[in-house]
Amino acid sequence: MRETDVAAFVFLCIFGLPTAGYVIVRMLQHRERMEMIKHGMYQAPAEPRWAQSMAPQTPPAPARNWNGDPQSQLRKGIVTTCVGVALLIGLSFIGYSGDGTFRLGPWLLGGLIPMFVGIAQVINAVLSGATIPTSSARPTGMAPPPPSAPPPPRGPYTYRPGSTEELPRTKPPQNP
Repeated sequence: MRETDVAAFVFLCIFGLPTAGYVIVRMLQHRERMEMIKHGMYQAPAEPRWAQSMAPQTPPAPARNWNGDPQSQLRKGIVTTCVGVALLIGLSFIGYSGDGTFRLGPWLLGGLIPMFVGIAQVINAVLSGATIPTSSARPTGMAPPPPSAPPPPRGPYTYRPGSTEELPRTKPPQNP
């Protein structure tokens, strides 16, 4: 098989098969609609599809700040920066040679670009008013019990908030 044949086959698979699939699905939908009309089971929509697209639309919602929530942008920036650093570290081994030297190359852009995009997001978020949470402000897994709660029960059971009843013990099975 020649290279041009392979390229033509790949082109047909990538573009031709989805296009053919779309045409077949639309053709089957049309046949189904025609059969439903013949048997009196089809109800046309209130307005045709082309009329719906030309009907006056409701005004769009007011545009939000493109930055969004500063805390959300800060989180996204930190994640993007970390992904960029991880890619940079992973791609840096491409330039490693056996004698212990590193050679820099254009492959490092795959990590540098997301890293600097993330750094820009972090800077923009901090300038927009985002705050970096401290360890004391970070929520824990469970809220502390209210002051009016009874003390935790003693015994082999763990603390469970509120009143809980112990399950009744079951009888062991009787052997005949």
